[in-house]
Amino acid sequence: MKAETKSLKKNLLYEDLFASENNLISLNTLHQSLVNDSIKYKNSDPFPHIVLDNFLSSDGAAEAMEGFCGVNWSAYKHFNENKNGSNKKNSFGPKLSNVIDALNSAEFLSYLSELTGINNLIADTHLGSGGVHRSTRGGFLNIHADFTVHPYKSNWHRRLNVLVYLNEEWDSTWGGELELWDTDMSCCVEKISPVFNRCVVFNTNYDSYHGHPEPMTCPEGTWRKSIALYYYTLADEDVKTVATNYRPRPQDIRMSRLLMYLDKKAVSVFHFLKGKFGISDDVVTKVTSIFQKNK
Repeated sequence: MKAETKSLKKNLLYEDLFASENNLISLNTLHQSLVNDSIKYKNSDPFPHIVLDNFLSSDGAAEAMEGFCGVNWSAYKHFNENKNGSNKKNSFGPKLSNVIDALNSAEFLSYLSELTGINNLIADTHLGSGGVHRSTRGGFLNIHADFTVHPYKSNWHRRLNVLVYLNEEWDSTWGGELELWDTDMSCCVEKISPVFNRCVVFNTNYDSYHGHPEPMTCPEGTWRKSIALYYYTLADEDVKTVATNYRPRPQDIRMSRLLMYLDKKAVSVFHFLKGKFGISDDVVTKVTSIFQKNK
């Protein structure tokens, strides 16, 4: 009897959850395949992840695209990456902000917990980390594992990434695929094209290596655009604070490996300073630009 009551309550919760007023994410569709998607997620190589197409509703995708036009961008340009980014939510405009709010909503957090098996997820609603990214011809992001603890909240352990791509008519010959690498950095296991309205969800661990390391060949002014949001749980005593850990690929030459290492150390220092003194990404970017990559 207790089991039946529990099941009924869970079903009612889902009815509530997916009948919410939030119409920017295709939650009803996502819920229909949730059981199978959860199994697929947990058993994916090289680490738990899933690709979800047609992720935003038509309204949500349109609003996100429109909202990108007014973003106040900062340049993230140093040896290990070349892109623009922003976490200045007050510059996004209401439509893009609405989409990000939907991705940080209680409804979506509940879905993520069911998908991944990670409970008590915390959304970074003030965008102290994450935000929106774009890159054009020559843009890249070296393979890395993400920082493990929120830069401004030392008791938040980073657990999940959600990337939503907004690239209409993306040509596969331009590159820009998200690469997922083996945990020992011996090979790329999967490449995911950043096509329009595709979402990638994956666990962030000490060795969940990913990036898009080859400079893109898209026309200048054609942008690879994405929303990148990170989710946390309260940290326990075993969590080590590690900054973004860039790693060389087997084919990277010795000089590239050295410069990658020096740049990684600079990023590590500024990750510490951000948490200690509240330094913004703009300051970090200006200093790390001395290691700018010429590919």
